[in-house]
Amino acid sequence: MLLLSAGSARAAELTLEFHDGRVTLVARDVSVRQILSEWARVGRTRIVNGERTSTTPITLQIDGLPERRALDVVLRSAAGYMAAPRR
Repeated sequence: MLLLSAGSARAAELTLEFHDGRVTLVARDVSVRQILSEWARVGRTRIVNGERTSTTPITLQIDGLPERRALDVVLRSAAGYMAAPRR
């Protein structure tokens, strides 16, 4: 399931989980920059140029997508990004 929309009046929420190569993400009224920061922390992925992404709040829900596809969804509006391989 995938839901993407502009911000709303609800409180910000960000939950990110990785399980068996799949990603579950609930991001409500947070920026792509915040999502990438959490992705780097939880997923131990180095996001190059993540600090250049938008700070506009978005709402996004991803349920069980493969990690690469999920990252593509998060970054679909950004250009010039790269996720470095894990060590």
